[in-house]
Amino acid sequence: MRERSESGRAAGVHLPWSEVPGHVRAWAGSLGAIRGARDTEGGFSPGCCVLLELADGRSVFVKAVGSELNEQSPDIHRQERRIAAALPLFPQLPRLIDAYDDGDWVALAFEAVRGAMPRHPWVDAELQVVLDNVATLHERLTPCPIDDAPLASVRERAMLDGWHVLAAMDRPPPGLDEWCVRHLDRLVGLEELAWGAVGGETLLHGDIRADNMLVDGPNTVFVDWPHASRGAPVRDVVGWAASVSLEGGPDPETLLGRYRLASGMERDATTAVVAGVAGFFVHHALGPPPPGLPTLRSFQGAQGRVMVEWLRQRTGWR
Repeated sequence: MRERSESGRAAGVHLPWSEVPGHVRAWAGSLGAIRGARDTEGGFSPGCCVLLELADGRSVFVKAVGSELNEQSPDIHRQERRIAAALPLFPQLPRLIDAYDDGDWVALAFEAVRGAMPRHPWVDAELQVVLDNVATLHERLTPCPIDDAPLASVRERAMLDGWHVLAAMDRPPPGLDEWCVRHLDRLVGLEELAWGAVGGETLLHGDIRADNMLVDGPNTVFVDWPHASRGAPVRDVVGWAASVSLEGGPDPETLLGRYRLASGMERDATTAVVAGVAGFFVHHALGPPPPGLPTLRSFQGAQGRVMVEWLRQRTGWR
């Protein structure tokens, strides 16, 4: 589906196509005679990502993972299969061709997508293209076209609970920012408001980042949909904002202001979502790295620091 750059963005432990089990590679061969295979990199999922060139001229992007690489990753691929199979045929969306699941290894095959990941530091014109496409995507996916999509208001109650977890500890963990410790009770309150604030009728991507998009002229295709849910667009934009700042783009408040649907977002609800996402990053960054994802915690920590600073600005708390 994509062509990965060699920009150092990769965070997962990526498996070469040649080391993927033979039964998975045989399934891929059923899509058409394989003329060439090029491993690609990027993202935070362990496993294999490969661009297959078929003898009939088609290109197919395959992602595959087994439980020995990361116990949770096969289920994440299964979630993506369910969502991707139901996505409408919009220019901003990938097209699933086929899937493989033997109970351990799961593989997904998509039509190859033209384009490349955004350049870093962000080029302003390219960032505006992506912002316009995010807004177009949200408009086209409202109302949510997938009847059984998970509800963001339910999913985020389980995910955006970082401040609650930290507040329940006997003492603040080492490394927790002093401002966060001082305002922990208030952050818990904002986090509870976030659970309702993410509710809505839009199909959300749930994990918008530069390595989950491909820019091709005026169009952007958003890939990797396992975390999709039905909710409010504010969740997508707020969740993306910190990574843009870390990649040389504008600060989160400026980014939010450039999103053309921002005028429909209520300020207090948006602040609550900022608090919820900040708590997610701060809490998870304090844990050990998951198997196959050695740099995930450091990236979450960096995003957490950006989100906490944004939250300080929006709340005015000292």
